[in-house]
Amino acid sequence: MSVTSEYSDGKPAVSFCLLDGGGRVVAERDSGTRYYPASTIKLAVLLAVMRDIDAGLRSLDDTVVVRRTFTSAQPGADPFTLETDDADERFPDDGTAMQLRDVLDRMIYRSSNEATNLALELIGLDAVNDTITDAGLVSTKMKRLIGDIAARDGGLTNQTTASDLARLMRVIVSGMLTSAGSTRFMITALEHQDFAYIAPGLPAGVRWGSKSGWVEGITHDVAFIGTPGTAATLYLAVCTRGYDERQGIEAVGAMAAGITTPLLIAAPEDFDA
Repeated sequence: MSVTSEYSDGKPAVSFCLLDGGGRVVAERDSGTRYYPASTIKLAVLLAVMRDIDAGLRSLDDTVVVRRTFTSAQPGADPFTLETDDADERFPDDGTAMQLRDVLDRMIYRSSNEATNLALELIGLDAVNDTITDAGLVSTKMKRLIGDIAARDGGLTNQTTASDLARLMRVIVSGMLTSAGSTRFMITALEHQDFAYIAPGLPAGVRWGSKSGWVEGITHDVAFIGTPGTAATLYLAVCTRGYDERQGIEAVGAMAAGITTPLLIAAPEDFDA
């Protein structure tokens, strides 16, 4: 049975985009189809913050005070608090002081919505959308914070495509918009990923880092495969809609295995961890 939700029209869909190290399309299927991005949009937030750091506007050592209530993007709406299903049960208590580096790390490897919204309120949505433009993405946008139901119901949404996600991952990993230090920080966060859907479809020993996303009826993952930033690195995004969580995860992993296995077998030395 297909899954319908606020983010899925219930029509099953699978899209993917595979890029080589030079950004050329190796393989794709419906890579321009637009999806709700779920947590994959956090990559754009990460990149935007790191650009601010490189510009000297803030530092990874800056202190951020934890909270779970945020300003809605919907005009006239009350501040919102993340619902239980959206919350990171391991996130520190409200009022706790965290370094920005830890906020960003948790946003990626734990996919923490609290961390994401703290980062977003620090830099603003405009900075994220400017970064999306500078990264050369054509269909991605971020109009609201994570868990902002009033804004969602008011028509303010986030969106992306498999093509944009693969290109965004390449921009991050290759350091096209960031310093060497900021690029290393982002790669390390990606390699610590707790929720990996592409990686189980890869042969053992292959180096990878990723950012997945899931909400009801939506399952995505985007990964780099191989030594970061080299000519041999692959960038793969797989997006699905209309499946439950288990089905979506299985679909992403199976698609990743089918797409990448012939390439990894042909030149395994290019992808060793």
